[in-house]
Amino acid sequence: MMNRLMKKSAGYCGLVLGFSMIATGAQATVIASESNAYALGVDLSVEVNNLAAAQASLTLPSMLQQTAPGAYDMSNTAISVDASVGATFSGLQDADVFASTGVFNGQITSDVDGGNESRMTTGYSEVNGLSSNVFDTTFPLDLSALLSVNSTTLNSYSEVSGDWGSFTAVGSSIIEDLSIFFLGSQVDLLSEGITADVLAGSTPNFQLIDFNGIAGLDLILNEQNSTCSMSGFCSMEVNALRFAFEGVSLLDAGIDGLLNGELIIGHSYAEMTGMPTAPVNAPAALGMLLMATAISVLRARR
Repeated sequence: MMNRLMKKSAGYCGLVLGFSMIATGAQATVIASESNAYALGVDLSVEVNNLAAAQASLTLPSMLQQTAPGAYDMSNTAISVDASVGATFSGLQDADVFASTGVFNGQITSDVDGGNESRMTTGYSEVNGLSSNVFDTTFPLDLSALLSVNSTTLNSYSEVSGDWGSFTAVGSSIIEDLSIFFLGSQVDLLSEGITADVLAGSTPNFQLIDFNGIAGLDLILNEQNSTCSMSGFCSMEVNALRFAFEGVSLLDAGIDGLLNGELIIGHSYAEMTGMPTAPVNAPAALGMLLMATAISVLRARR
């Protein structure tokens, strides 16, 4: 009798437990995404006696940025753009803080539509025929090569794909025919540890502190920042090349001032957010299980 009771009880419990597990088993949904991209980003300022004397802030092309749900596929191009900001300080008239030419492209995509199953979000940027100068002027001093960056092709790619609990992030960048000049002299990149392997993007976060012996000037190649520590969120940011300026002295260029900010070439970013859908929560499922156990015992006693 006791064995029969236990068997019946176990049977009812197993049946209800099975239903409760089905009810609480989460179907995952990618509910949101975001991506952005630009080929060239500039945020530079010059300080003289702790006062801002000149500033340049821009992205080329204009930064693409979009959020989902609502699938999107967007691109933008700027051709042969010359961007500069005029300034007057320390006796230097009409100095262009920054100037750049090239073909700049940005593209972002996402198939996130609020539905179930795996999704993908991407960001991509590319610049061809890059010629970028920090301080591009010929009067009264020739500062066109204070810092000059040139490359035939440079791009970055960011991707986040998958579903809730299984997101993955991928990032990459390519830099071809890179050359860097400072104060008119070409920097020996090989002596700085920059090899073809690094330029191909196979070495993420390659960083040079005080680049070329210049205090406060750091260079990062194939910079990748990813955050995928939670089941419901994952992101990837890639900067193919980033110069970081922190109080860089301009005395060698004949300017009594400091240069701050950053120069980013080839930026892309992608992120996705997901969540599980659970019709019955865990406390409710446990209550169903206990009630079923009691009912099965009472019926067995009858």
